[in-house]
Amino acid sequence: MTLKVVPIQSKMKRPSLSEVVSRLENLFNNYTIRGESKRNVILTSLSYCVYSLQKDLNNDDKMMEMLDTILEQYIDIPEDEHYSSLIKPDND
Repeated sequence: MTLKVVPIQSKMKRPSLSEVVSRLENLFNNYTIRGESKRNVILTSLSYCVYSLQKDLNNDDKMMEMLDTILEQYIDIPEDEHYSSLIKPDND
């Protein structure tokens, strides 16, 4: 019998949103079991995600617009205000 080596990427499907959320929950739970506070894990993850988004977009204005869109889904703010206006990127 001959075994054929197949790259696993060719068999993998695009992840669903529920799979991504489930994996993040498992990651957070794993770190809390290992002794880290859940809030620290969430804040570190959020910081990394914002950094990654900025690096991917390479455009602070577009990044802030996307962050506003996400925050508006979860937080009530007046229509004439945006959370990104409260955040000023460092010019260092």
